[in-house]
Amino acid sequence: MMSETEFDLDKLLQETLTLSEFITSKGDGKNSFDNEFVEDLESKHLQDSDYLFDLADSIVEDNQVHNSPKALEEIADLPPVFDLLKYPTGPGVIYKIDQAQGTFCVRGMVSRSIRGDMLELSNIHSSLRPILRVDPSADLSDVAFYETKTPELAEAIKEQIMNRRFPRFEDSLCNIADPGFSWWMNVSMTENEGRFEIYFKSHGVNRAEKYIQLGPIGDGSIAEVRLNQAKELIQSSFPIVEYFGTDKSLVVATSKPDHLSFLTFKNIFLLGENHTSLENFPDNSIGRTLFYYFQEIAVIRKFWIEVQNKLN
Repeated sequence: MMSETEFDLDKLLQETLTLSEFITSKGDGKNSFDNEFVEDLESKHLQDSDYLFDLADSIVEDNQVHNSPKALEEIADLPPVFDLLKYPTGPGVIYKIDQAQGTFCVRGMVSRSIRGDMLELSNIHSSLRPILRVDPSADLSDVAFYETKTPELAEAIKEQIMNRRFPRFEDSLCNIADPGFSWWMNVSMTENEGRFEIYFKSHGVNRAEKYIQLGPIGDGSIAEVRLNQAKELIQSSFPIVEYFGTDKSLVVATSKPDHLSFLTFKNIFLLGENHTSLENFPDNSIGRTLFYYFQEIAVIRKFWIEVQNKLN
């Protein structure tokens, strides 16, 4: 169901469009709306918005104020109404990728309403622009958004990725002494066994040639605790040949590589896709913690994939 905030914003955008058309007709020397336009307004149930027309009259009465450079500048700064409608009203992150020689930084912020904050950013004097390092004279063409189910998931992305500088090619700069920030994954699938290994820190050199870079999706010490808490749940979901987790790595192997639950678990890390629901977890505090933990891992991984696609 649409919230009051969403309804009010959509209504405001529609009324703004109506007001703009009315002001334009006044500026062109038209004294009133023609009958056809009035009928159209009535058909859209806007006849109760007479206060808008009174407001428009008060604006255009003083032509000097209406045509002043400051007023024209403020009108020019307003984004097209329908451009804003493409943004979701829900939570997520709004971000911009800044690239330097060999490195990049994801400048970003948590948003409880992506549409509302994009509207705010369209104002050249917005206090949100410095967060993304957007110059007042710049447009928003480099600003992107990533929608999440909850603000808490957006916070998880911010904590792991936002406003940190990363090497563009981590494998060429980091070594065993400097393991870098990424998790790395090795997947091997045969007819009789499905196996994947995740290394929370560097695993030797030439990692990019042998493993899949997952990105900075979590802390190894927390992963050790959570993944061992999940061991019993995983063992009850698909046949386990090996399951071993430390603060350095996770190893999972099954005798049924095509088992749906094994593929679902693997794809949380590999693709950032989480198709589990709260009902799949034990009905206790640990079960709920694990549910939200795997949600966070998936959403951070999925966002990292989006960032890498933009860099490429």
